[in-house]
Parts: sequence; C-alpha cells; structure tokens
Amino acid sequence: MLTVADVLERAADLIEPDGAWVKGELGYDADGNRIPDREVIHSAVCFCVAGAIWRAADVGADDTIVWDAFKSLGRSANFRTGVGPWNDKPERTQPEVVAALRRAATLARAGDA
Repeated sequence: MLTVADVLERAADLIEPDGAWVKGELGYDADGNRIPDREVIHSAVCFCVAGAIWRAADVGADDTIVWDAFKSLGRSANFRTGVGPWNDKPERTQPEVVAALRRAATLARAGDA
C-alpha cells in the first residue's frame, strides 16, 4: 500500500533530473504543451511540486493521499500558502524543492509530519 512518504519520495525522484521541475503549471508533456489539470498528469514529463505529487500518487477517485502529502510538505517546509505559491516563488530552486520533498518523506516515515 502506498504511503504519504512513498508519494513524497516518488515526487522528489520525478523532479530531481535536470529540466524535470517547472514553475507556474502542473507540468508539460514531451511536446511542450502545458498540462492543464491532474486528470492528464500521466502525460507530463516535467512537473511543479503539486504535479509531481499528483503523478507520484497515481490516484483515481480517492485523492486523500495527495492532500495528506501536500499537508506533510507544508509542515516540513514551514509554509501555509499552498504548494503552488511555495513552488512558484521567484527565489525557489529545484534542489530546494527536491530536498523539501525528501525531508517531508523522512518526517512522514517517522510519524512526525
């Protein structure tokens, strides 16, 4: 069974490669088309943190694990603005987002997030 920690680790793996992290959209497909919503996130090749979490969770109707992952990341990274605004801050960097996801996963495994 997939856990919140698993989702956060998978999301970090998705956005860690060069060019795999974006700002401003859930993601983009291989042709550079923006991914407009989570229903088509499976076609993305690069992601914002929210898109990566949606893709990592690979959920259908029950999206509770996604919302739990968002909350866990927010607590770990100490933000209350939502994952999108946090991801999209001009000063935000890819390594910072990856590290925040991995830290949140570690805390979730320990039961602290």
